[in-house]
Amino acid sequence: MRRPVWKRLLPAVVALAGLLPPAASAQGEVRLAETGGTSFPDRTYVLTLPEDTSLDERRVTVLENGEVVDGLSVVPVDEAAEGEVAVVLVIDASNSMRGAAIAGAVEAARAFAEQRSPNQLVGIIAFNRKPTLVLPFTADQEEIEAALTRPPALAVKTHVYDAVDAALTMLREADVAAGSVVVLSDGSDTGSAIAPADVAARARADGVRVFSVGLRSRGHDFAALEKLASDAGGTYSEAASSDDLAGVFDELGARLASEYLVRYHSPSKPKSEVHVSVRVDGFDGIASTVYTSPALDTTPRPPYRRSLAEQFWRSPAGMVVVVVVCALITGLVLTAVLRPRRRTLRRRMAEFVSLPTPRRDDEESARRAELVLSQAERSFERTRWWSRFEQDVELGEVGISPIHILAWTAVGTAAAAFVLVALVGTPLVVPVALAVPLFVRSYVKRRVERQRRLFADQLPDNLQVLASALRAGHSLVGALSVVVDDCPEPSRGEFRRVIADEQLGVSLEEALGVVAERMANRDLDQVALVAALQQETGGNTAEVLDRVSETIRERFELRRLVKTLTTQGRMSRWVVSFLPVGLLVLITAINPTYMAPLYTHPLGRVLLLAAGLMIVAGSLVIRRIIDIKV
Repeated sequence: MRRPVWKRLLPAVVALAGLLPPAASAQGEVRLAETGGTSFPDRTYVLTLPEDTSLDERRVTVLENGEVVDGLSVVPVDEAAEGEVAVVLVIDASNSMRGAAIAGAVEAARAFAEQRSPNQLVGIIAFNRKPTLVLPFTADQEEIEAALTRPPALAVKTHVYDAVDAALTMLREADVAAGSVVVLSDGSDTGSAIAPADVAARARADGVRVFSVGLRSRGHDFAALEKLASDAGGTYSEAASSDDLAGVFDELGARLASEYLVRYHSPSKPKSEVHVSVRVDGFDGIASTVYTSPALDTTPRPPYRRSLAEQFWRSPAGMVVVVVVCALITGLVLTAVLRPRRRTLRRRMAEFVSLPTPRRDDEESARRAELVLSQAERSFERTRWWSRFEQDVELGEVGISPIHILAWTAVGTAAAAFVLVALVGTPLVVPVALAVPLFVRSYVKRRVERQRRLFADQLPDNLQVLASALRAGHSLVGALSVVVDDCPEPSRGEFRRVIADEQLGVSLEEALGVVAERMANRDLDQVALVAALQQETGGNTAEVLDRVSETIRERFELRRLVKTLTTQGRMSRWVVSFLPVGLLVLITAINPTYMAPLYTHPLGRVLLLAAGLMIVAGSLVIRRIIDIKV
């Protein structure tokens, strides 16, 4: 019968094991103590190893509930930053320490200070009926030696626990990462205000270890010191005489100087029991401890609320206010610079006689601004659109010079572009600012159309007056003078222009043709034709003018009929144009989140811009359709 495989391989495995060298056995004990100074989930522990042991992160494994932690760092105490590690020496200064005992205690403190790491802080407290600060925390060796040159003053009582409590307060105020307290006394506590259990609980809560050293004397009782060290995570040592104290403190200082700070980021959940275990390569056994992770702070805090001023300045309304204020300031400055100054009596007289005219600084700046605008106006005169624009401004009686209108339009367009970019957040809306010059042009056009419509409405009555004046025996030019005296504006100004041109040598037909072109009135062309016929052939001009007046009135009736028939088309134009805009505003007000992608997403903004352009194009097309010339 064949043997199993493992039985056949067993002799080979045993032989191979005999050839391998024996594993290194660990020497010494590994200890782990929790420290304070960190907040969860960051954790810091003090790892105590035998002296002369070199250690790094590769040899240390830290587990929490069996899970390897992350962000592990192992730092020797002598390489820790100054202020991370501190020790408070608490020395008994009661009357029972008189003589060799207190001298030995001071000498032991010097031995401890010589063994500390260079960055380790040391503080000294002497106690009897009350604790007294002998040396605040310092890392300066000279200051430590100076504080230990002479023994502290002795007094009655031995308040051990009050002194340890003062040392804990000192460590908490220093906010060190790893703190320790070393207590030296030759007897038990006699009258401390704080209970020993409370001191031990505070030390555990702060992550502070308490090491106690007992000095044998008559009637000594070290049970309290032993219990305090045990409950606070430290150790208890005992010296048979004052001569042995230096050796005990020297060993204790070397031990604290050979420790390591182990830091890591805990992966455990809040408010759970966590078992921590540390294994060091080369050492037998595992150092372990248990802690309960703190609960999350669920205390409700008042919601953060910005002040009303901050809310306003961060809102789009605040941005609009800033832009409007800046635009007003710019407008006031431009008004002060570009506004034509009233001419004084001296300056008016200077046009006819030679008088020195003093120039003030504001007049000089206004003159320079007018010079700049005049130069710009001369450059525009080379273009056709500028002459038409000047004529429209004149006919519309706007009251502002064309160059000033152009300057203000440019400022308004720039301000509108800035406001739109600030509100929407994208430069794609800059073309929308071109609505400013379009609005200005439309405004001027409407005023021109109003003047021309008034002229056309007044023309039949004016022709009737002209025919009556001709029947009364006036010449055609004299009859026009009668019309000028009786008719309102704008007919008065236009017919006065005809009379002035005729007096300057322009033919009456040509002068009337210029006015007909300015007023875009074809009916006046018939009057110009009548004037030409009357000059060349003569005839009954009054009767002809009566026929022209009747024709114009009939044409007015036809225009009113066409306007009535196209009313539905005009209404449809405004409905089609404003219905999408109204729906957009209404839906945005009812459900902002539904419409938010149109305002926040780049594609939505492009679609809004395209929709706006299509609405404007459709409105212009409908206007073109219903605009019937009669």
